[in-house]
Amino acid sequence: MSILVSKISTKDLLITDRENIRKKWGKTKADVDGDIKIIRDWLTTQPHLPEIPSDNMIEFFLTNCKYSIEKTKQNLDMYYTIRDMLPYIYRGKNPNSASDMDVVYNTGDIIYLPKLTPELYRICLATFNDTDFENIDSRRLFIHLLANTYEVRIHEDLAMGDIYIIDFTNLKFRAVTTTTPMLLKHYVYILEKVMSNRMKQLHFLKPPSFISNLLAIVKNFLSAKLRERVITHKSVESILKYVPLELLPTDYGGEEKSIKELAELWKEKMVEYKDRFEFLDTMKVNEDLRPEKLKNDELLGYHGNFKKLDVD
Repeated sequence: MSILVSKISTKDLLITDRENIRKKWGKTKADVDGDIKIIRDWLTTQPHLPEIPSDNMIEFFLTNCKYSIEKTKQNLDMYYTIRDMLPYIYRGKNPNSASDMDVVYNTGDIIYLPKLTPELYRICLATFNDTDFENIDSRRLFIHLLANTYEVRIHEDLAMGDIYIIDFTNLKFRAVTTTTPMLLKHYVYILEKVMSNRMKQLHFLKPPSFISNLLAIVKNFLSAKLRERVITHKSVESILKYVPLELLPTDYGGEEKSIKELAELWKEKMVEYKDRFEFLDTMKVNEDLRPEKLKNDELLGYHGNFKKLDVD
């Protein structure tokens, strides 16, 4: 049954503070416009890329890359290229047509909270449903985060960094049976190469003992700096040392809308982006037209020779 949200607008899902975020980086509007123009001019020299992104997309990546022009170029290229590097994450995941979206919604909810923290960070909350559905899979839930909800942020959001809270309270063992070390490695790769390591904190709330090995693997894949940002909690109260209570949903005693209300709004937001997701279904990088070879690393391989990725 859908939650009634008629008095709540999807326009309120990602409230940002563009002016103060620019100030944090010592940037004026004229500075940002100039940087966006540099990136746009560069994009016209990259015939392998499938589109010229919007100004908001470019500023989103500029901010994530600390306004490094060269890193922003690499980050934008990776945003497009990774879709065919990791097709099991990015291909066939259109939230308006994917046949397994019921698995996502049966498993739990992943939402970005509407208001930024005082430090101008965006909070992402992941929860699991206390449900008897057999058709659940945490892998598909987190793929929805990487492929869909993050896509909306690229077009609408701006933040100084991200805080992730994963509430394992209702996690069922069968929801994690498809999670493998290689899958976790790919999650971390996306965090580094697409999301540009903008994770400020990663909070694990009430993780059950049966996923202790998986969480240890996640931490092992993270850089030393990011490992220091992973914090485990036995109660919501200890998270409040890091996140203001008023920003959290009413489920935790906060002042924000409930998790289910926000989840329903995010479903509506997916419909608003119907055309974008349909475009992403067919969008491809033309490697034959790439001006320069890709950097060689463990996932990319060499230009025109992507490695086959085994996720089992």
